[in-house]
Amino acid sequence: TNRKHVGSHEKACQMLEYHFTNPKALHGEDDDHSVTIVLLDEIDYLVTEKQSVLYNFFDWPKRAASVPNGRRLVVIGISNTLNLAEQLMPSVQSRVGSERIVFKAYGVKEAAAILRAKVSKASPVYSIFDDDAILFAAKKTAAMSGDIRKAFQICRGAAELLLQRCQEAGSEALLSHPKVRISDVQKASRESFDSALVTAVSFSTPFQALLLVSLASLCRTTGREVGGFDMTDILTKMEALSGSSGDPQYSPPPTMGETIQLLNRLAESNLIKLRTASSSTSSFRSCGGGSGGAWPITTLGVDEHTIVRGLKNTAHQTLAEKNLPSHF
Repeated sequence: TNRKHVGSHEKACQMLEYHFTNPKALHGEDDDHSVTIVLLDEIDYLVTEKQSVLYNFFDWPKRAASVPNGRRLVVIGISNTLNLAEQLMPSVQSRVGSERIVFKAYGVKEAAAILRAKVSKASPVYSIFDDDAILFAAKKTAAMSGDIRKAFQICRGAAELLLQRCQEAGSEALLSHPKVRISDVQKASRESFDSALVTAVSFSTPFQALLLVSLASLCRTTGREVGGFDMTDILTKMEALSGSSGDPQYSPPPTMGETIQLLNRLAESNLIKLRTASSSTSSFRSCGGGSGGAWPITTLGVDEHTIVRGLKNTAHQTLAEKNLPSHF
């Protein structure tokens, strides 16, 4: 609107409403054919109970376009959740539209190439990282999240561990040209992924804890590192663990609808990742994505160690001890 506003959000909303939808405002400048592009990042955090902010932003382009010779508004939303549109109210869904661009997470090769380039730029003369350490960090990141920022965090933590070790050993340690090795990356990876996520796991409700332990148990029995399980796999496992636990807080196990709500909530916390029918391929399904049951396909966003640490000293420790015993 070319005007700076300091005040209530209600007033700001009124000004934007007037700017994009009021004929008087639009016809004030005959030669104004500019297009306003609004980029909404992290719109997951705008999904409130009423969803009024999202409704307004995606409603204004349609209303502005209905005004002859009016200003044009384009709204682009960026979400970390693939099925965010399906979680919105019908009135908001109808305004969001169906045009989507899915950006795939970085794979091992891409992550490793980026990390090598960063390390080379930071230390062009002497490579401070073993190539195996870089490859391990890339594999860990690709398997758990695909977020390259997490790979940077892991490598930075591994380098700090090396620096700490050299400082403790004295100046002579530097003469041996030390390098960051896989063991450093492993330790930094655990600390990086665990810190915030362990806290998130520790606040799990009974059904959330049952779901997380069930997924970790499925990973063990199937040999899949992070999962890839459909609703049939998950519901069957939760029913089995609920019955064997003998604890009333897990009984009766959640229904199909309740489980989908649990999955969405845990996905928002980055504890799990969901793949819907529209975002997955038949090749993914055929190479281990579930047992042919209902979508979505679920994979763990954290490793088993994080789940065990998070549930330790909580009301769900016994559940984890019984089904994931090697960590206790």
